[in-house]
Amino acid sequence: MDAAASIEAELERFRASFLYQPAAFLVDEVLGIDPEQRAIEAVLRTTRALPLSDLQRPSTSHPPHVSAGDLLQATGSLGCLHAWLFHGCRWDEGWVGFGTRIHHAHFERLVERGPDLRLSSRELRSRVGPKRVVLRYTFEFFQAGERAYLGEQSAMFVRAPAAPDVA
Repeated sequence: MDAAASIEAELERFRASFLYQPAAFLVDEVLGIDPEQRAIEAVLRTTRALPLSDLQRPSTSHPPHVSAGDLLQATGSLGCLHAWLFHGCRWDEGWVGFGTRIHHAHFERLVERGPDLRLSSRELRSRVGPKRVVLRYTFEFFQAGERAYLGEQSAMFVRAPAAPDVA
């Protein structure tokens, strides 16, 4: 199996066992993975169904856009990919993750519905143990060549004790 096929197989396993339903994973395409830099480049298609943005009411004063909540969900999606790809936190092996802090979040321009959003994430720090991984990330999102979001967040991933699946 070549490297690209191996990455795609890992992403398929990630999606199949993700802690949320597929609609909550706000990454449509992974463009690049850099294990050395612990960085990910990806795309969010703003024309897709978005959990909060789709609930906006039509208005002349409030143009359709990608909501801040959906942008933050995209950071969580990327953070989970970091834990999976770079630290071996596998949902199907008992790992779970939780955001712990938004250090800062700068919404620099309105993210319009239509043009793709380019997502970039990079780990700043990590503390890794056998049952807990704590990560701090920086995120930059761009639309039409302009930065739309800049943020820094932390998350914790823990290996949970075995529990029965809940349907």
